[in-house]
Amino acid sequence: MPARSFQARLLYLLVAVLVLLEAGTLVSVHFAGRHAMERTVDEELSIGANVFDHVLRMRARTLYEQSRVLVKDFAFLEAIGQGDLRTITSALENHGGRVGAEVVALVDLDGNVQTDTLGGRMSGKPFPFAALFRAVSEGRGTIPSTVTFNGRPYQFVIVSVDAPLPIAYVAAAFEIDKSVLDDVSEVSRLKASFGGPEASGYASRRHPLRTADGSKIEVLLQRDLVEARKPFADLELQIFALSAIVLITAVFAAVLFAQTVSRPLQVLAAGAGRIERGEYVEPIVVKREDELGHLATAFNQMQSAIAAREDQIMFQATHDALTGLPNRTLFLDRLTQAIAAAKRGGGTAGMVMMDVDRFKEINDTLGHQFGDQLLIEIGRRLTQTFPGGTIARLGGDEFAIVLTDAKDVAERVTAAFLEPFVLGDVSIDVNASLGIATYPAHADDAGTLLRRADVAMYDAKRNQSGVAVYEPGRDEHSLRRLSLMMDLRQAIARDELELYFQPKVDVRSEEVLHAEALVRWNHAVHGVMRPDEFIPLAEQSGRIGLITKWVIRKAIAQCAAWRAEGLDLTVAVNLSALDLFDSELPTLISGLLSEAGLPAEKLLLEITESAIMKDAAYAQKVLRDLKRRGVCLAIDDFGTGYSSLAHLKRLPVDELKIDKSFVLHLGDRAANDDFVIVRSTIELGHNMGLVVIAEGVENAEAWRILKELGCDMGQGYFMSPPLPAGKFREWVRSRLR
Repeated sequence: MPARSFQARLLYLLVAVLVLLEAGTLVSVHFAGRHAMERTVDEELSIGANVFDHVLRMRARTLYEQSRVLVKDFAFLEAIGQGDLRTITSALENHGGRVGAEVVALVDLDGNVQTDTLGGRMSGKPFPFAALFRAVSEGRGTIPSTVTFNGRPYQFVIVSVDAPLPIAYVAAAFEIDKSVLDDVSEVSRLKASFGGPEASGYASRRHPLRTADGSKIEVLLQRDLVEARKPFADLELQIFALSAIVLITAVFAAVLFAQTVSRPLQVLAAGAGRIERGEYVEPIVVKREDELGHLATAFNQMQSAIAAREDQIMFQATHDALTGLPNRTLFLDRLTQAIAAAKRGGGTAGMVMMDVDRFKEINDTLGHQFGDQLLIEIGRRLTQTFPGGTIARLGGDEFAIVLTDAKDVAERVTAAFLEPFVLGDVSIDVNASLGIATYPAHADDAGTLLRRADVAMYDAKRNQSGVAVYEPGRDEHSLRRLSLMMDLRQAIARDELELYFQPKVDVRSEEVLHAEALVRWNHAVHGVMRPDEFIPLAEQSGRIGLITKWVIRKAIAQCAAWRAEGLDLTVAVNLSALDLFDSELPTLISGLLSEAGLPAEKLLLEITESAIMKDAAYAQKVLRDLKRRGVCLAIDDFGTGYSSLAHLKRLPVDELKIDKSFVLHLGDRAANDDFVIVRSTIELGHNMGLVVIAEGVENAEAWRILKELGCDMGQGYFMSPPLPAGKFREWVRSRLR
């Protein structure tokens, strides 16, 4: 072909056009890829900053919700009320270790740190971030704040300790350390660090954090440009190779090729924009097997990872880690929704607060692992009992249920607990105390409804009624209860307890044989308080053992003093159910008797049927130990504990004490059933070789009937009310004249 021929010139022209077109295409692709890469990197840096903020918020929210669980724990509230810094510090350290908080501190209402998990370095000093504390204490929110603490960035949250009014604050913090940065890097593929120089070969962005103390904290986010550029560089090489091969192809083919290159980049850019906006549902669809397809796959994987991590963080923030049930935060949200629906429809809504009875004893006896498995099984049964309902674990052994109709809830929960819980080789019967509060009868909002259901639950537990509905005014009673619990800790130290004595009189000879020791509390505000007003509080707070030991010590000393004066009596002391779990009690009693020089048979311990039946095997072991030491034993309130005769026969007791409920109306004609019960009990006791005592003798007619029935001893106001030691001695001597 001649060089200057039209065909050649046309060929040269076409070749030149094609070369220029291909060159233009390559240049266009190069700059388009570079622009897309820069935009993608910039979007990745923006996403990384958002991810960093999101990770901080989620970790802080988790820390806040876990701290809310701590401040609602009854044992923790009790420790604060009692000023037990050792227990409080231990609880803070356990809480910090469990939720990954490096710093946990208890701050009083004046902003001073009472104790901390830093070895006391903050104790006794004002809380270092006064502005943050004021914001919380003045009710302006509990937003987590970033501060500089010990030269390092920390995230602080402060939670109010309510009982139900604020009595202190718990401040918890975690360091924004390498683990936080690694979480961000894992999700976003960015290199994250605090400050420092910007590395060459990286696209960088400094992300300042908002701080509560005015300190300057910046997070340096960097993207490796070599890694980011690699897919685009590989793409350009492929396009160049293809361009050399298809140099003679038509312009139309070149245009189509350019379009096939530019379209995936646009899809990737659009996908990156959706990720930046937090939209993780729609995938990036690039149907290619080259680097662009791989890049799209990487974008989809990053999108899925971010979505999964966000779902996981959200689930952890709203669900209990042990049972998988909703936690307090999610429960309150759903209860709020139920109340709102009731308001719109003119209906009712409510909730049940449930607490497992004797859960601490189960934990102490069978171990915490068994207790955790039991909580999981309880959650499962409740979920099966109330399908479709909201069942939540609020913390510890407390569960809650959102209700629209509370009429049959007690029966349904009771039915769920009828079958024993079988875990491994252990079968255990479990009971629960329920508190019910409803909208609009008891409260208009979820928070108040929760608090009042909690008050009702404690009424049910205290009265052993199983279930209780909130009664107006019980909030004030709950405050009085908590105040008395706090005062009870100091009652012994302040010498506010006093022993009264009530005589037990021989029915035939009318001689005083026994003196039952009954404790009274001379409270500075409430005056003289009877045992039934504060002994249940002592049992709930775990201080019944201290009171029992005080009573035994004083009773033995008083009995020894009377004996030295020529007044030979047996002194009786009541034991609670919890006292039977004190393995050291028999040794203590022997030591006190020996120290006072009092024969062991001069001490009579009275134990109720219900106390023995709580753990019959262990109770028998303790009672046999006491009996071997010579101490006399009696079953108190006999007839109310539903114990079997076979079980009674195995107990090493000396006396039966008929409950006063059968004796009070003994002289009434309408009380024929009481007469039959008293007569049968006396005959039963005598047939078993036991001394029978009737308490609650209030009139001469009852005394006469007891004589006719052959009862051994009687006790009641007909003979004498409980008297202080001095007046009791005078009363006894007046009968001897």
